[in-house]
Amino acid sequence: MVSSWDLMYSPFASVMGINHVPSMDEKLRLKALLAVPRTELNRLEMEIAHTQSVLDGLLRQKEKIQSYIEAHQALMSPIRQIPSETLADIFVWCLPADRNAVRSLKEAPLLLTTICRNWRQVALDTPRLWNSLHIFLPPYLSDIAVSKRAIGVKTWLQRSGSLPLSISFHVKPQFSAPPTTTTTTMDFSNRLKLLIRTLVPFGHRFGNLFLSLPSTELGAFDVLSMCQFPMLQSFRVRDANVFYGFFYPPGPWNDGTSSENASRVPFAPLLNQMPALKRLEVAEISIRDGGHLTLPLNWGLLTDLNLQGGDSTTDYCHAVRVTEAFDILRKTSNLQNLQISIVLMPDHPFDSTSLGMIHLPQLGSLRIKFMRFQPDDRSIPAQVSSVFQYISPPSLKLLSVSWTNPFPMGSTLNEIPFPTLETLEIAMEMTPEALTGWLSCVPELTSFKFEDLGCPSGAESLFAFTSTFRDSHLLALTPSHDNPSPLCPKLTTFRMSNHLFPTETRISSSALLGFVQARAPALKTFDLFFDRDQSFAENDLIELRKLKKNGLQMRLHYAKYPLHEEDLPSDGLHPRPDHQPPFIAKRNQMSDMEGVFGTDRVV
Repeated sequence: MVSSWDLMYSPFASVMGINHVPSMDEKLRLKALLAVPRTELNRLEMEIAHTQSVLDGLLRQKEKIQSYIEAHQALMSPIRQIPSETLADIFVWCLPADRNAVRSLKEAPLLLTTICRNWRQVALDTPRLWNSLHIFLPPYLSDIAVSKRAIGVKTWLQRSGSLPLSISFHVKPQFSAPPTTTTTTMDFSNRLKLLIRTLVPFGHRFGNLFLSLPSTELGAFDVLSMCQFPMLQSFRVRDANVFYGFFYPPGPWNDGTSSENASRVPFAPLLNQMPALKRLEVAEISIRDGGHLTLPLNWGLLTDLNLQGGDSTTDYCHAVRVTEAFDILRKTSNLQNLQISIVLMPDHPFDSTSLGMIHLPQLGSLRIKFMRFQPDDRSIPAQVSSVFQYISPPSLKLLSVSWTNPFPMGSTLNEIPFPTLETLEIAMEMTPEALTGWLSCVPELTSFKFEDLGCPSGAESLFAFTSTFRDSHLLALTPSHDNPSPLCPKLTTFRMSNHLFPTETRISSSALLGFVQARAPALKTFDLFFDRDQSFAENDLIELRKLKKNGLQMRLHYAKYPLHEEDLPSDGLHPRPDHQPPFIAKRNQMSDMEGVFGTDRVV
């Protein structure tokens, strides 16, 4: 009976759970009392073991039958009914959309060759899976590994049939002596040339080529320059040394005494063989003044041109002067997209009266980064103004302007002559009046992104800056009874970041709320980032959160800095790192909307 094993009915129930010490007589009674339950326990354990054995047998039988069913059901799987041509189309959609394919078994196309015999054959027989490839050469790869990589590259490209090829070739610079454990007989240049020679037979099919190498190694591609690239339409070249933050200055710049490396363009021989080139990007490569104009290009064919420097404020040697920029634009009347870094040099022989209007009828996107060579130069305002005054792009839709050095753009340019703009991105110091002037010139604007780097407040302190963007701008953008014709009436996207900690910001939550509420039916994205908590009114924040719940894509967020704890139990055991002051990385870059420490989101 179940009650027989209930502790409540035990003759020793009254002494259980306490520190009672049984007597000898009680011990004998306990042994006699447990004889029957122990026998019953042994019987139950044997019965359970037998039942478990039967259960295990049933489970094994179940798994066997289930595997039998699944194996036969797989034969009826819909994927098996898909024709090879359709399966190939699906495979192509598995390729990365924003870069070339890589030699990894975790990604298409190589991943697709590991699934089954049929998929492998379909993948190998689909040229569209193999007409893009990213090639990487580390500095200390062994000879055997380089030879295997060359064989793999050749095999990969042979599978592409006769399709145009997209190739990216990246070399990691060698900053120090190779490890002593590395066994190589070829030096680095010879290993690089081995891979380049592998590409030579396919050069006539290059449609897109991206080279990211140390500028000293670009000469190794002279062997490719003996080929023709009749199909090549896009060429990108980047100095990998600068990409990794390692840069050797080329010597005196733009003064007629440049070193030999700076006086020649190492990739010029390749350009000679690209008669159909339409898109050119030159990133972070030092070219002496006027050197871009000597590039052997059919400038009139170019639709996309990107001449950009690095992120450092000292990367002026990767930029072009204003007059050279104008000379380039006179040659490229078919440009559709232009990204250019312009250095403003002192004592530049700049005469605006000799400039004629440059017509760029197809230019739709213009991104300019200004760099200043010296802090004080009276020619800067004229040079900057001329860029906007003497360029005529009647179809311009996007304008992005950034400034790497502290200089109030508001004292240089108070309006922009591009009324067709739909997207405006600004990352520079400017006066509030200049910003108002810019916004009043763009009635078709739908997207506005502003990195508020402030403007000098007139005080003597180095950090005496106040915000450029203020309540007055929000009020001017807000439709109301008193403002029936607001600025930028078609605005749908508004993004602003304030990188002025510590300083005074001049935006109130009531002005923010009024702007968002008035624009809410058309406004799709509203994003604000501040370096510090603005202590906005809680009632206004509640109303903003309600608007977000109703579907508005909205963020109101602040920089999140590490807390400094004053009472750590481990204090003194380990050295504490120096306190890092608040700092915003790449403060003039349009892509950076947050601080280096992350954010606290409020709305």
